This record gives sequence, structure tokens and C-alpha cells, in this order.
Amino acid sequence: MKSLNKQHEDLMKLLDDVPGVEDHMRSFEVQMAERILERRLQIGLTQTQVVDIVREQGGSITQATISKVECGDATVGSDTYNKVLKALGGVANLSIEFGELATNSNAALEYKHA
Repeated sequence: MKSLNKQHEDLMKLLDDVPGVEDHMRSFEVQMAERILERRLQIGLTQTQVVDIVREQGGSITQATISKVECGDATVGSDTYNKVLKALGGVANLSIEFGELATNSNAALEYKHA
């Protein structure tokens, strides 16, 4: 029987060929989800404990919302991200690297020729 990690690797390779998956995995929501989940696990907190910290800081949030954040749900708003990030210690540094401008989009072509 294949190990769980090998099965995951195989699945991720298959997903690379599915249209839209690569863009989704690069999305803001998914990248934030990965970083937030990693940080929560790094400091050893459960989702419920994050909820408790947010509440101690005067905010309101549910465990289901933390789950949405960590799944990369596109409906999560900036206020929610701010609460969760603050509960996890705040943002010490934020670095954004932009990719290439889409050359096949009409807006990009119009911008380049303006």
C-alpha cells in the first residue's frame, strides 16, 4: 500500500494538469491559508484556541470561520484575516512578489500600448 505522502504527491501531480488548479493554488486565499495553518500548527494551537484568543482580543469569530480561512475560502474578508493574524502574533513582514502581466488579456494589451 502506498504511503499517504506518496498518494498526496501523486494526486498533486494529477491536479497540475487540471485547468484552473495552478491559478487557484497561487491565489491570495490559498497562499494565506497555507501560511496561517502553518503558523497555527507551529505554535501548537487548535482552531478553537485561536477563536478564544480572538475573543480575548475583543473580536468575534467562529471555529467554522477559522476552518474557511485555512481552506482558502474566497469569501473570507480582510477583517477576518486581520483578527486571525493578530491572534497568531501579528504580521512582522509582508512580502509580495508579482508575477508576469497576462499578455493574452485585452486589458493588459491596452495598458501596454497606452
